[in-house]
Amino acid sequence: MQLEIRIDLILHATENENKVLEELESVFHIEQKNFQIEQVPGHFNNPILLISSKLEKKSAVDFVKIFFSKMKKEDFHEIFDNVDEYVTSSGLSLRISKQKLVSKIITISKEDAIKISISTPVYVKNETKKIYQELMKMWFW
Repeated sequence: MQLEIRIDLILHATENENKVLEELESVFHIEQKNFQIEQVPGHFNNPILLISSKLEKKSAVDFVKIFFSKMKKEDFHEIFDNVDEYVTSSGLSLRISKQKLVSKIITISKEDAIKISISTPVYVKNETKKIYQELMKMWFW
């Protein structure tokens, strides 16, 4: 299966960069060297870090396996049952809690979140829902 994963998050000056990157590595097995970090000035010139990573091939498959297998059951069913609401032109767009991840909990969140984009080729538009649900079922059931 052809997969591409994009992970994006924003860290503010008060957040511990090393702690968040260590948890991403610990939970998802993504080495810290695979993250690109850009520092930009925030409000009042306090530093903000834009952190991103792009996973392909085996590392993308490994990520998806871990992601859905460790997700809270209620969150999995929320996404699975309402997958249309999470699909964008660039794929399955999810947000998980940055704060909960530090406790090794993967849960959906709209605020202070880590953005996860999962994309796979969809050749027939009306099969999008089915394709992403099949992808999710592979590693959760």
